Amino acid sequence: MRSSPVRLEVLHHRFSAVVEEMAENIRRTSFSTFVKQTADFGTCLVTPGGEVFAAPQRISGNTMIGAPARVAIEALGEYRPGDVGVSNDPDATGGLVTHLPDIWTWCPLYAGGEIVAFALSFVHSSDIGGAVPSSIDWGLTDQHQEGLLIPPLRLIEDGRRNDAVFAMIARNSRVPRENVGDIEAQVAGLRTAQRRLAEIDETFGAQAVKDAIADLLEVSERRAGDMLDSLADGSYEFVDYLEGQTRDGVVHVPPTRLRLELTVSGRTAHLSFEGTSPQVVEAINLHTGGEPGHYMLAFALVNWFYSQDKTVPYNSGLVRPLTATLPEGSVVNPHPGATCGVRAAVFFRIMDCVLGCLAQAGPAEAMSAGAGQVAIAAISYRDAATGRRRVSVGQPLTGGSGGRPGLPGLRGTSYMGGWLRNVPNEVLESEVPVLVEQYHYRRGSGGAGEFTGGDGLVVELRSLDDDVTFAVRGLERLVNQPWGVHGGEPGQSGKATLNPGTPGERDLGRVGTVTLARNDVLRIETPGGGGLGEPGDGPLFRFGAARDAHDERWPAASQRALIDAVLDGVPEARQAATYRALYLEAEAQAGEGTVSRELIDDVLAAARLGVAE
Repeated sequence: MRSSPVRLEVLHHRFSAVVEEMAENIRRTSFSTFVKQTADFGTCLVTPGGEVFAAPQRISGNTMIGAPARVAIEALGEYRPGDVGVSNDPDATGGLVTHLPDIWTWCPLYAGGEIVAFALSFVHSSDIGGAVPSSIDWGLTDQHQEGLLIPPLRLIEDGRRNDAVFAMIARNSRVPRENVGDIEAQVAGLRTAQRRLAEIDETFGAQAVKDAIADLLEVSERRAGDMLDSLADGSYEFVDYLEGQTRDGVVHVPPTRLRLELTVSGRTAHLSFEGTSPQVVEAINLHTGGEPGHYMLAFALVNWFYSQDKTVPYNSGLVRPLTATLPEGSVVNPHPGATCGVRAAVFFRIMDCVLGCLAQAGPAEAMSAGAGQVAIAAISYRDAATGRRRVSVGQPLTGGSGGRPGLPGLRGTSYMGGWLRNVPNEVLESEVPVLVEQYHYRRGSGGAGEFTGGDGLVVELRSLDDDVTFAVRGLERLVNQPWGVHGGEPGQSGKATLNPGTPGERDLGRVGTVTLARNDVLRIETPGGGGLGEPGDGPLFRFGAARDAHDERWPAASQRALIDAVLDGVPEARQAATYRALYLEAEAQAGEGTVSRELIDDVLAAARLGVAE
């Protein structure tokens, strides 16, 4: 240790106070409802090499641990005091950005005349341009449809505002005032970090600051290793799916397979995603830059660490014991340019996979699956006064949590998306022409068990005008159910319905984008969590009829053979489309039977891919 225990504890809390104050300043000075009310933004402090050493735990998005900042920082070359960078480009930032609405800013922090750290923040823009209001739609297939791409640029240079960059962002958005206001709030947060670190430097000196940063990361790394060492060594496999799309009993969009093999060995853990689907045509690809401790891969393990020891310093030292295999071209490590607006769907499903592996590593502490989604409804309408389209973001539509040892699941709040706050109905109704007719728990939707799953939500909105567009992204578990553990029943799946209880009632499935006329009603019912029973002799997981039927129709060996053949034998640019075509061909040939390994070999041979080993 470079620091005394007392000094390290003091500086630990000083750094934590900086990121909390940054977040509070952004929340109070931001313009958009989604940032002000829902708190979908984040702040952190990182080393010059890009490791997070302080992140908030009380306000805003707490997903920052493992955020890879190095590529973005290095993209701007040499820094001067007063510089501020900006980007929303996943590929150019090495996976720091994961979809275009997340606008990241950063600045250098000095102590003793040298850069000792960087302050970072992101806000989720309500609209960054593109094909649809809010910029996000599950069905978009070209990254340029998703909005303006901002490569790493200097937003402020040597203390001077770059008005051209602000103007470019404003001109390419349906909500220019909100975007510029939110970015200025981010800059205010960065300035807060600069002031506070200067105060810390004045009190303790630059060397003490650098020593404390290094020590805090090492402390977290060591304690995370201790917690991993408490698990039984071994490899634990779990497979889950993002749902595809079926019309009239025919598959049109294949489900996306996520396979995780978590190998615990002493004080380390390895996450292998071999056997995960190739990147897909739709906008659900998760750009990780191949970073093994990426914040959208490691979040569930970080939460597990923190649940085991709430005194551990909350920083990227927690992900240092983690390694990963992320196949290039897979949905968790896609090629440059992959669409990614609804990448959170993969992020949430990875958390479920981690829970499934941990349930096997420690059955006595197993938890059931929660809703597996946080869907967001972006609402767009034409402003009668200006003639321009306006965009606002509605409720984060999560669902119930799974049953947990000794306690039922939480109602209307999933563990994975619980940091997002709801938007008061009165605020939503004042901003967009809708009436909230229902907003309540979906009673009885949680799975039965000794400890029941938490209930989902019912949200019903009536359009008060014509041409009101809802872009609903991230709906999941509409077919498959959140799984139960130790005999607990699965939770109910979700549903989206247009004009329920009328002759024009229609099941919308995954919705995407729907345009409502005056008095149309959209009802969304979110999944309940799975139930938890007592450990016994039965199967550990209960998935429900839909998942069981899929696993019987598509044996694991058939899925793996198709995935490996596409990733190994198809050029990068054609992998996503080829995988979909081959999957649908196998579906058609199987009819009502099983997609056997022999059938897959025939399909691959017909496509001149050879027979997978």
